[in-house]
Formats: sequence, structure tokens, C-alpha cells
Amino acid sequence: MKWFIYLYPKSWRRRYGNELIEVLKQTDMSFKTIFDLLLGVIDAWHIELREREIYGFRMSQVLALISLINVLIISKLISLREVILLEQIALIVAMLSFFLAIVVLIVNMFKVGIIPAFSIKTRLAKISVGLMGSYAIFFVTFLVLAN
Repeated sequence: MKWFIYLYPKSWRRRYGNELIEVLKQTDMSFKTIFDLLLGVIDAWHIELREREIYGFRMSQVLALISLINVLIISKLISLREVILLEQIALIVAMLSFFLAIVVLIVNMFKVGIIPAFSIKTRLAKISVGLMGSYAIFFVTFLVLAN
């Protein structure tokens, strides 16, 4: 049960890790104990993310990863000769709009800060949301054409 400690955030483990190890040594492994530990992990991560206020930073990492995956999909599909030209065009337009949305979002984060960048109050945020909508439309178009 010691491995449950590694599910907690690093700062939490530094502060409470040794105490939790001692408590786990003294308790029996039961469903209730495991359930309590999992609830504690969720609570610790919720507090950690709320205190650090890095939702925007983490979201940008996720979006960058998704764009990288989509670029890999494009590179794989362009090499296939069976794919219709219209599918490729829809996917390329979707990926370009997604890339531009991420770039505009990052610029907005540097300009106004991480948390305010995710509000719809700034013009760059509105442009980014519009580009994400364009991405969604063209990606759905690609999926429809692919099937």
C-alpha cells in the first residue's frame, strides 16, 4: 500500500509522506482504507491545483499535446494514397486553425496573464475561441468524410 503515496502531489508527499507511511504500516489493507486513500488523493490534487492556479498552464500543455498528436495523424494520413483530397484539406485546415488558436492563446497568456487569458473579456481570447470553433467544425468534417 506504500505505492499510494506516489499518487499524491509532490509537495504533499514532502510534507505528509512519512506520516502516511507510518499510518499505513499500522492499518490493515481493506476496501475502506483504499477508498479513503483514493479520496485523499483526489482532495490533495484539487487543493494543489487550486492553490497554484495553474489551470491555464496545464491546459496549454494538454492542448499542445493534442496538436502534436493531430500533426502526427496528418503526416500519417497524407502518406496514404487512399485518402480523398477533400479529407486532407479539411484536416489541414483544422490543424492550422488549432495551431493558430494555441498561438493566440499563448500570446494572450503572456499579454494579460494566465488566469485572465481564459476569460472571454479580451479580444485575443475571443479570436482563440473562434479558431477553436473552426478547428472543431473542420475536424468533424474530416471525421465525417473519413467514414
